[in-house]
Amino acid sequence: MHRPATSILVGLVWTLASGSAALAGVATTQPSIRIVDLRGDPAAIGRQHGQKLGKNIRLLHEKYLRPWFGTTEQYGGALEIAGQFGNFMQPEHKAEIDALAKAAGLPPNASMLANCFLDLAPMTACSTVSLPAKAAPDGVARFGRTLDFASMDVADRHTIVLVMHPKNRYAFATVTWPGLIGALSGMNEHGLTLANMEVSRPRIPPRAMPYILLYRTVLEQCRTVEEAIALLRKTARQTSNNLMLMDPAGNRAVVEITPEKIVVRKGPADAALISTNHQRGSDLDSPGRCSRFDYLHDTTTREFGRIDIPAIQRMLCHIAQGKMTMQAMVFEPANRTIYLAAGAEATKYEYQRIDLAKHFRE
Repeated sequence: MHRPATSILVGLVWTLASGSAALAGVATTQPSIRIVDLRGDPAAIGRQHGQKLGKNIRLLHEKYLRPWFGTTEQYGGALEIAGQFGNFMQPEHKAEIDALAKAAGLPPNASMLANCFLDLAPMTACSTVSLPAKAAPDGVARFGRTLDFASMDVADRHTIVLVMHPKNRYAFATVTWPGLIGALSGMNEHGLTLANMEVSRPRIPPRAMPYILLYRTVLEQCRTVEEAIALLRKTARQTSNNLMLMDPAGNRAVVEITPEKIVVRKGPADAALISTNHQRGSDLDSPGRCSRFDYLHDTTTREFGRIDIPAIQRMLCHIAQGKMTMQAMVFEPANRTIYLAAGAEATKYEYQRIDLAKHFRE
């Protein structure tokens, strides 16, 4: 019997809350970070993605995504919802996912699910802090970020950097996992940088593109924070989220997104701009809602002018959420550079410097 999407979503709630905890574990070695370049039209990019990373994509599907949804019935319901999301995607993204699935040896809806399951998994995680040039002794504006999510002793071992050169779009890089074509953390060739944070939200049936594909669209089409805000305002939004944006000129904004509207909080010239998991409107300072926000606020205020890369890394280590922190990164949008650590308890690892400008040029 066909079930409406709302019923399926309700049936998934228990699984999303409990399935990950049952399978949580610890990675014992630091994974290497692979950089994968993809280029061409949508079908070519999808085919290259599936060919280069098919083994990893299949492993993540069987060991992470399928167990995430618990029973066979719940997984089947999630696949049904994933198919419905296809109706709201841009044709080029749909074509890319279809080509990826074929090349990786997965059904199309399975690849669709990998790119929309976060819209079905409300939680509160991740932190960001963006800093103006005058915050640093060397005068470089920077953007720190932790990505926190249940790894199930699988995902923490598979972080990659995808560098995409889509035809007739801006080149961009994402810190991600095999099989995901959207963006959770990324930078494009113009230095526009973004990272999302989850917020509490209701579960609703598909009515817009998955949020990671919305953020990819920002990277593909925008050069500045203002262009990104304009795109977000005019584009349908599926999922409530916070999105930190920064461009190479040092402009910074937190966009607090809901399906109904967006609220923009701009970064002042003499202070950090911080976001975690609450939608705060214009409130830059009030304590008591999130200990990570409060720590970042107080530390950046106290150390303003002396905040270099090691200082940001120490702050990220302090706000890390144990094994859930699978990625930690520091972006330099003006230099097209990222410092990246990945793995369970990522902030305990050495950060790898990645020159994205080199990859964008190639």
